[in-house]
Amino acid sequence: MFRRVVAVALCAAIGACSGGGGTRSDAPELNFDRNALLAHFATNIALPIQADIEAKAALVPPAVTAYCDALDGGNTTTIATARAGLDGAFRSAVDAWERADALLIGPAAMSNGALRDRIYAWPALAPCDVDRDVVAHWNTPSSYDITTKLGRARSLSAMEYLLYRADPMHTCAIEPAGWSALAADLPRARCRLALTLANDVAAASAELHGAWAQSGGDYAGELARAGQGSSLPSAHEAVNLVSNSFFFVDRIVKDMKLGEAAGIVVGNSCGTMGSPCLREVELQYADRATFAIRVNLVTLREAVTGTRMASSGLAATDGPGFDDFLTAVGHPELGESMTSDLDAAIAKANALPDSFLGALANNYAAVVDVHTAVKQFTNDLKTQFLTVLALDIPDDVASDND
Repeated sequence: MFRRVVAVALCAAIGACSGGGGTRSDAPELNFDRNALLAHFATNIALPIQADIEAKAALVPPAVTAYCDALDGGNTTTIATARAGLDGAFRSAVDAWERADALLIGPAAMSNGALRDRIYAWPALAPCDVDRDVVAHWNTPSSYDITTKLGRARSLSAMEYLLYRADPMHTCAIEPAGWSALAADLPRARCRLALTLANDVAAASAELHGAWAQSGGDYAGELARAGQGSSLPSAHEAVNLVSNSFFFVDRIVKDMKLGEAAGIVVGNSCGTMGSPCLREVELQYADRATFAIRVNLVTLREAVTGTRMASSGLAATDGPGFDDFLTAVGHPELGESMTSDLDAAIAKANALPDSFLGALANNYAAVVDVHTAVKQFTNDLKTQFLTVLALDIPDDVASDND
Protein backbone atom coordinates (compact mmCIF):
# COMPACT_ATOMS: atom_id res chain seq x y z
CA MET A 1 0.00 0.00 0.00
CA PHE A 2 2.80 2.41 0.86
CA ARG A 3 4.44 2.13 -2.52
CA ARG A 4 1.10 2.76 -4.21
CA VAL A 5 0.49 5.88 -2.14
CA VAL A 6 3.94 7.30 -2.79
CA ALA A 7 3.78 6.48 -6.50
CA VAL A 8 0.48 8.31 -6.82
CA ALA A 9 1.81 11.25 -4.85
CA LEU A 10 4.83 11.45 -7.15
CA CYS A 11 2.53 11.24 -10.15
CA ALA A 12 0.65 14.23 -8.80
CA ALA A 13 3.87 16.12 -8.14
CA ILE A 14 4.96 16.11 -11.77
CA GLY A 15 1.51 16.58 -13.20
CA ALA A 16 1.36 13.18 -14.84
CA CYS A 17 -2.13 12.52 -13.50
CA SER A 18 -5.11 14.76 -14.09
CA GLY A 19 -7.80 15.51 -11.60
CA GLY A 20 -10.82 13.35 -11.19
CA GLY A 21 -13.04 16.42 -11.35
CA GLY A 22 -12.20 17.11 -15.00
CA THR A 23 -9.45 19.17 -16.57
CA ARG A 24 -9.93 22.92 -16.63
CA SER A 25 -8.81 24.78 -19.74
CA ASP A 26 -7.23 27.65 -17.81
CA ALA A 27 -7.84 30.17 -15.10
CA PRO A 28 -9.50 33.44 -16.07
CA GLU A 29 -7.23 36.15 -17.39
CA LEU A 30 -6.37 38.35 -14.46
CA ASN A 31 -4.14 41.16 -13.41
CA PHE A 32 -1.75 38.64 -11.90
CA ASP A 33 1.61 37.60 -13.28
CA ARG A 34 1.74 33.81 -13.01
CA ASN A 35 5.25 33.77 -14.46
CA ALA A 36 6.40 36.07 -11.67
CA LEU A 37 5.01 33.59 -9.15
CA LEU A 38 6.75 30.72 -10.94
CA ALA A 39 10.05 32.60 -11.21
CA HIS A 40 10.00 33.46 -7.52
CA PHE A 41 9.09 29.90 -6.53
CA ALA A 42 11.71 28.35 -8.79
CA THR A 43 14.56 30.78 -8.09
CA ASN A 44 14.03 31.73 -4.46
CA ILE A 45 12.19 28.77 -2.94
CA ALA A 46 12.83 25.53 -4.84
CA LEU A 47 16.32 26.00 -6.31
CA PRO A 48 17.99 26.95 -2.99
CA ILE A 49 16.43 23.83 -1.47
CA GLN A 50 18.09 21.66 -4.11
CA ALA A 51 21.41 23.43 -3.55
CA ASP A 52 21.09 22.92 0.19
CA ILE A 53 20.48 19.19 -0.06
CA GLU A 54 23.57 18.85 -2.25
CA ALA A 55 25.67 20.81 0.25
CA LYS A 56 24.37 18.92 3.28
CA ALA A 57 24.57 15.48 1.64
CA ALA A 58 28.19 16.15 0.70
CA LEU A 59 29.08 16.44 4.39
CA VAL A 60 27.74 13.00 5.28
CA PRO A 61 30.37 10.71 3.65
CA PRO A 62 33.35 12.28 5.48
CA ALA A 63 31.39 12.13 8.74
CA VAL A 64 30.58 8.46 8.20
CA THR A 65 34.19 7.78 7.22
CA ALA A 66 35.42 9.35 10.45
CA TYR A 67 33.02 7.24 12.46
CA CYS A 68 33.92 4.02 10.65
CA ASP A 69 37.63 4.73 11.15
CA ALA A 70 37.01 5.42 14.84
CA LEU A 71 35.20 2.08 15.18
CA ASP A 72 38.18 0.41 13.54
CA GLY A 73 40.52 2.09 16.04
CA GLY A 74 38.43 1.12 19.05
CA ASN A 75 39.15 4.22 21.15
CA THR A 76 35.95 5.10 23.01
CA THR A 77 36.69 8.84 23.17
CA THR A 78 37.42 9.03 19.46
CA ILE A 79 34.31 7.00 18.70
CA ALA A 80 32.12 9.34 20.76
CA THR A 81 33.55 12.43 19.05
CA ALA A 82 33.12 10.94 15.60
CA ARG A 83 29.61 9.81 16.44
CA ALA A 84 28.60 13.33 17.43
CA GLY A 85 29.87 14.61 14.09
CA LEU A 86 28.02 11.88 12.23
CA ASP A 87 24.76 12.61 14.04
CA GLY A 88 24.98 16.29 13.16
CA ALA A 89 25.76 15.66 9.49
CA PHE A 90 23.06 13.01 9.08
CA ARG A 91 20.36 15.09 10.75
CA SER A 92 21.23 18.15 8.66
CA ALA A 93 21.03 16.13 5.46
CA VAL A 94 17.70 14.57 6.41
CA ASP A 95 16.23 17.95 7.37
CA ALA A 96 17.43 19.40 4.06
CA TRP A 97 15.76 16.56 2.18
CA GLU A 98 12.51 16.99 4.09
CA ARG A 99 12.31 20.47 2.57
CA ALA A 100 12.74 19.05 -0.92
CA ASP A 101 10.24 16.27 -0.27
CA ALA A 102 7.61 18.77 0.85
CA LEU A 103 7.66 20.37 -2.62
CA LEU A 104 8.41 17.38 -4.83
CA ILE A 105 8.21 18.61 -8.38
CA GLY A 106 10.36 18.08 -11.45
CA PRO A 107 13.56 15.99 -11.65
CA ALA A 108 13.26 14.16 -8.31
CA ALA A 109 9.71 13.08 -9.11
CA MET A 110 10.29 12.02 -12.70
CA SER A 111 10.65 8.37 -13.77
CA ASN A 112 8.46 7.22 -10.89
CA GLY A 113 10.63 9.06 -8.41
CA ALA A 114 13.85 7.23 -9.31
CA LEU A 115 16.13 10.08 -8.22
CA ARG A 116 14.10 10.69 -5.08
CA ASP A 117 14.43 7.04 -4.08
CA ARG A 118 18.22 7.25 -4.34
CA ILE A 119 18.20 10.10 -1.84
CA TYR A 120 15.33 9.17 0.46
CA ALA A 121 13.10 6.20 -0.25
CA TRP A 122 10.84 6.30 2.82
CA PRO A 123 8.43 4.63 3.40
CA ALA A 124 9.96 1.93 1.19
CA LEU A 125 12.53 0.27 3.44
CA ALA A 126 13.25 -3.47 3.41
CA PRO A 127 15.32 -4.14 6.56
CA CYS A 128 16.04 -7.74 5.63
CA ASP A 129 17.47 -6.67 2.27
CA VAL A 130 19.73 -4.24 4.11
CA ASP A 131 20.78 -6.94 6.57
CA ARG A 132 21.78 -9.25 3.71
CA ASP A 133 23.72 -6.41 2.10
CA VAL A 134 25.62 -5.80 5.35
CA VAL A 135 27.09 -9.31 5.11
CA ALA A 136 27.70 -9.19 1.36
CA HIS A 137 29.33 -5.76 1.45
CA TRP A 138 31.56 -6.66 4.41
CA ASN A 139 32.75 -9.95 2.96
CA THR A 140 33.24 -8.86 -0.66
CA PRO A 141 33.00 -5.08 -0.91
CA SER A 142 34.42 -5.04 -4.44
CA SER A 143 31.48 -7.05 -5.76
CA TYR A 144 28.80 -4.87 -4.14
CA ASP A 145 27.06 -2.86 -6.87
CA ILE A 146 24.77 -0.19 -5.49
CA THR A 147 23.35 0.58 -8.92
CA THR A 148 21.55 -2.76 -8.85
CA LYS A 149 19.82 -2.00 -5.56
CA LEU A 150 16.23 -0.81 -5.26
CA GLY A 151 15.37 2.24 -3.18
CA ARG A 152 14.19 0.04 -0.33
CA ALA A 153 17.82 -0.99 0.34
CA ARG A 154 19.60 2.32 -0.21
CA SER A 155 19.24 6.06 0.44
CA LEU A 156 19.09 7.97 3.71
CA SER A 157 16.34 5.59 4.84
CA ALA A 158 18.62 2.54 4.77
CA MET A 159 21.44 4.60 6.27
CA GLU A 160 19.23 5.51 9.21
CA TYR A 161 18.52 1.82 9.78
CA LEU A 162 22.22 0.96 9.63
CA LEU A 163 23.48 3.78 11.83
CA TYR A 164 20.74 4.10 14.42
CA ARG A 165 19.46 0.59 14.97
CA ALA A 166 21.23 -0.71 18.06
CA ASP A 167 19.66 -4.17 17.99
CA PRO A 168 22.32 -6.68 16.82
CA MET A 169 19.68 -9.05 15.45
CA HIS A 170 18.80 -9.39 11.78
CA THR A 171 15.21 -8.93 10.59
CA CYS A 172 14.98 -11.80 8.11
CA ALA A 173 12.81 -14.90 8.47
CA ILE A 174 15.94 -16.97 7.79
CA GLU A 175 19.31 -15.79 9.02
CA PRO A 176 21.41 -14.35 6.18
CA ALA A 177 24.40 -16.51 5.35
CA GLY A 178 27.42 -15.22 7.27
CA TRP A 179 25.44 -13.11 9.74
CA SER A 180 26.58 -14.91 12.89
CA ALA A 181 30.18 -14.77 11.73
CA LEU A 182 30.07 -10.95 11.83
CA ALA A 183 29.75 -11.07 15.64
CA ALA A 184 31.61 -8.08 17.12
CA ASP A 185 32.31 -6.72 13.62
CA LEU A 186 28.61 -5.99 13.01
CA PRO A 187 28.80 -2.24 13.89
CA ARG A 188 31.81 -1.85 11.60
CA ALA A 189 30.10 -3.77 8.82
CA ARG A 190 26.97 -1.66 9.11
CA CYS A 191 29.06 1.49 9.08
CA ARG A 192 30.99 0.55 5.95
CA LEU A 193 27.78 -0.20 4.05
CA ALA A 194 26.35 3.10 5.28
CA LEU A 195 29.41 4.85 3.83
CA THR A 196 28.76 3.34 0.41
CA LEU A 197 25.14 4.47 0.61
CA ALA A 198 26.21 7.94 1.78
CA ASN A 199 28.44 8.39 -1.26
CA ASP A 200 25.54 7.44 -3.53
CA VAL A 201 23.17 9.85 -1.75
CA ALA A 202 25.72 12.65 -2.19
CA ALA A 203 26.06 11.85 -5.89
CA ALA A 204 22.29 11.74 -6.39
CA SER A 205 21.86 15.03 -4.52
CA ALA A 206 24.44 16.69 -6.75
CA GLU A 207 22.64 15.28 -9.79
CA LEU A 208 19.36 16.71 -8.52
CA HIS A 209 20.77 20.17 -7.95
CA GLY A 210 22.38 20.06 -11.39
CA ALA A 211 19.04 19.25 -12.98
CA TRP A 212 17.57 22.40 -11.44
CA ALA A 213 20.54 24.75 -11.94
CA GLN A 214 20.95 27.04 -14.94
CA SER A 215 24.34 25.48 -15.65
CA GLY A 216 22.72 22.05 -15.86
CA GLY A 217 19.20 21.00 -16.77
CA ASP A 218 17.76 24.39 -15.78
CA TYR A 219 14.43 23.07 -14.54
CA ALA A 220 14.12 26.28 -12.51
CA GLY A 221 14.28 28.23 -15.77
CA GLU A 222 11.75 25.93 -17.40
CA LEU A 223 9.29 26.68 -14.63
CA ALA A 224 9.94 30.41 -14.71
CA ARG A 225 9.54 30.62 -18.50
CA ALA A 226 6.47 28.38 -18.75
CA GLY A 227 4.47 29.34 -21.84
CA GLN A 228 7.33 31.53 -23.04
CA GLY A 229 9.64 29.20 -24.92
CA SER A 230 9.69 26.58 -22.18
CA SER A 231 8.85 22.90 -22.50
CA LEU A 232 5.91 23.70 -20.20
CA PRO A 233 3.15 24.93 -22.53
CA SER A 234 1.52 27.51 -20.25
CA ALA A 235 2.12 29.36 -17.04
CA HIS A 236 -1.17 28.11 -15.66
CA GLU A 237 -0.22 24.47 -16.24
CA ALA A 238 3.09 25.10 -14.51
CA VAL A 239 1.28 26.71 -11.57
CA ASN A 240 -0.82 23.55 -11.41
CA LEU A 241 2.35 21.47 -11.18
CA VAL A 242 3.45 23.51 -8.20
CA SER A 243 0.06 23.30 -6.52
CA ASN A 244 0.03 19.52 -7.05
CA SER A 245 3.16 19.28 -4.92
CA PHE A 246 1.26 20.87 -2.03
CA PHE A 247 -0.79 17.68 -1.66
CA PHE A 248 2.21 16.00 -0.07
CA VAL A 249 0.89 17.57 3.13
CA ASP A 250 -2.41 15.78 2.68
CA ARG A 251 -1.45 12.28 1.60
CA ILE A 252 1.98 11.97 3.22
CA VAL A 253 2.12 14.30 6.24
CA LYS A 254 -1.51 14.12 7.38
CA ASP A 255 -2.44 10.59 6.37
CA MET A 256 0.84 8.72 6.73
CA LYS A 257 3.26 10.51 9.03
CA LEU A 258 0.54 11.46 11.49
CA GLY A 259 -2.60 9.48 10.73
CA GLU A 260 -1.22 6.00 10.12
CA ALA A 261 1.57 6.29 12.68
CA ALA A 262 -0.88 7.35 15.39
CA GLY A 263 -3.73 5.08 14.31
CA ILE A 264 -5.94 8.08 13.56
CA VAL A 265 -6.89 6.92 10.07
CA VAL A 266 -7.77 3.49 8.74
CA GLY A 267 -5.15 1.52 6.87
CA ASN A 268 -1.93 1.24 8.83
CA SER A 269 0.03 -2.00 8.80
CA CYS A 270 -0.81 -2.70 12.45
CA GLY A 271 -4.55 -2.57 11.87
CA THR A 272 -4.91 -0.22 14.84
CA MET A 273 -7.30 2.66 15.41
CA GLY A 274 -6.87 5.00 18.34
CA SER A 275 -3.44 3.67 19.25
CA PRO A 276 0.02 4.05 17.69
CA CYS A 277 1.54 1.85 15.00
CA LEU A 278 5.28 2.22 15.47
CA ARG A 279 6.04 0.42 12.21
CA GLU A 280 4.60 3.42 10.38
CA VAL A 281 6.73 6.05 12.14
CA GLU A 282 9.07 7.91 9.83
CA LEU A 283 12.73 8.01 10.91
CA GLN A 284 11.85 5.75 13.82
CA TYR A 285 15.42 4.62 14.51
CA ALA A 286 16.83 8.14 14.77
CA ASP A 287 13.50 9.38 16.22
CA ARG A 288 13.37 12.42 13.93
CA ALA A 289 9.73 12.29 12.80
CA THR A 290 8.74 15.40 14.75
CA PHE A 291 11.49 17.40 13.06
CA ALA A 292 10.46 16.09 9.63
CA ILE A 293 6.84 17.16 10.12
CA ARG A 294 7.92 20.62 11.28
CA VAL A 295 10.19 21.08 8.25
CA ASN A 296 7.50 19.84 5.85
CA LEU A 297 4.92 22.32 7.15
CA VAL A 298 7.26 25.33 7.26
CA THR A 299 8.45 24.64 3.71
CA LEU A 300 4.88 24.40 2.46
CA ARG A 301 4.09 27.74 4.07
CA GLU A 302 7.00 29.32 2.24
CA ALA A 303 5.68 28.08 -1.09
CA VAL A 304 2.08 29.11 -0.39
CA THR A 305 2.98 32.62 0.76
CA GLY A 306 6.14 33.21 -1.27
CA THR A 307 7.88 34.15 1.97
CA ARG A 308 10.94 32.25 3.15
CA MET A 309 11.81 32.85 6.76
CA ALA A 310 15.41 33.12 7.92
CA SER A 311 14.67 30.31 10.37
CA SER A 312 14.71 27.92 7.41
CA GLY A 313 18.48 28.11 7.45
CA LEU A 314 18.49 29.98 4.13
CA ALA A 315 18.38 33.71 3.52
CA ALA A 316 14.97 35.32 4.07
CA THR A 317 13.12 36.38 0.93
CA ASP A 318 9.65 37.47 -0.11
CA GLY A 319 7.79 37.54 -3.39
CA PRO A 320 4.54 36.62 -5.14
CA GLY A 321 2.84 33.55 -3.72
CA PHE A 322 -0.44 31.72 -3.96
CA ASP A 323 -1.94 34.00 -1.33
CA ASP A 324 -1.33 36.88 -3.75
CA PHE A 325 -2.93 34.84 -6.53
CA LEU A 326 -6.02 34.35 -4.36
CA THR A 327 -6.13 38.09 -3.70
CA ALA A 328 -5.98 38.75 -7.44
CA VAL A 329 -9.04 36.58 -8.07
CA GLY A 330 -10.96 38.41 -5.38
CA HIS A 331 -10.58 35.99 -2.46
CA PRO A 332 -7.98 37.47 -0.10
CA GLU A 333 -9.89 36.02 2.84
CA LEU A 334 -9.18 32.47 1.61
CA GLY A 335 -5.46 33.13 1.42
CA GLU A 336 -5.51 34.65 4.89
CA SER A 337 -7.54 31.76 6.30
CA MET A 338 -5.29 29.09 4.76
CA THR A 339 -2.15 30.83 5.97
CA SER A 340 -3.64 31.13 9.44
CA ASP A 341 -4.57 27.44 9.44
CA LEU A 342 -1.07 26.51 8.31
CA ASP A 343 0.42 28.68 11.03
CA ALA A 344 -1.78 26.91 13.56
CA ALA A 345 -0.57 23.52 12.33
CA ILE A 346 3.04 24.67 12.54
CA ALA A 347 2.46 25.88 16.09
CA LYS A 348 0.96 22.52 17.04
CA ALA A 349 3.91 20.69 15.47
CA ASN A 350 6.36 22.95 17.31
CA ALA A 351 4.56 22.09 20.55
CA LEU A 352 5.15 18.37 20.06
CA PRO A 353 8.02 16.79 22.00
CA ASP A 354 11.14 16.46 19.85
CA SER A 355 10.81 12.72 20.33
CA PHE A 356 7.88 11.59 18.18
CA LEU A 357 8.04 8.14 19.74
CA GLY A 358 7.78 9.80 23.13
CA ALA A 359 4.84 11.88 21.92
CA LEU A 360 2.98 8.77 20.78
CA ALA A 361 3.59 7.12 24.14
CA ASN A 362 3.02 10.05 26.47
CA ASN A 363 1.44 12.93 24.50
CA TYR A 364 -0.89 11.11 22.13
CA ALA A 365 -3.48 13.90 22.23
CA ALA A 366 -0.85 16.37 21.01
CA VAL A 367 -0.23 14.22 17.91
CA VAL A 368 -3.98 14.12 17.26
CA ASP A 369 -4.03 17.91 17.59
CA VAL A 370 -1.41 18.28 14.87
CA HIS A 371 -3.36 15.96 12.59
CA THR A 372 -6.56 17.95 13.20
CA ALA A 373 -4.79 21.24 12.50
CA VAL A 374 -3.24 19.98 9.26
CA LYS A 375 -6.63 18.64 8.17
CA GLN A 376 -8.14 22.09 8.68
CA PHE A 377 -5.68 23.42 6.11
CA THR A 378 -6.05 20.54 3.65
CA ASN A 379 -9.85 20.78 3.69
CA ASP A 380 -9.57 24.18 1.99
CA LEU A 381 -6.63 23.07 -0.14
CA LYS A 382 -8.72 20.30 -1.69
CA THR A 383 -11.80 22.42 -2.29
CA GLN A 384 -11.94 26.22 -2.33
CA PHE A 385 -8.28 26.70 -3.23
CA LEU A 386 -8.55 24.61 -6.38
CA THR A 387 -11.95 25.96 -7.36
CA VAL A 388 -11.06 29.62 -6.99
CA LEU A 389 -7.77 29.29 -8.89
CA ALA A 390 -9.23 26.88 -11.49
CA LEU A 391 -6.62 24.24 -10.69
CA ASP A 392 -6.97 20.47 -11.08
CA ILE A 393 -6.97 18.08 -8.17
CA PRO A 394 -4.55 15.13 -8.25
CA ASP A 395 -6.22 11.77 -8.85
CA ASP A 396 -5.19 10.31 -5.51
CA VAL A 397 -6.89 13.16 -3.68
CA ALA A 398 -10.00 13.32 -5.83
CA SER A 399 -11.42 10.18 -4.22
CA ASP A 400 -10.34 11.15 -0.69
CA ASN A 401 -13.39 12.31 1.22
CA ASP A 402 -11.85 12.60 4.68
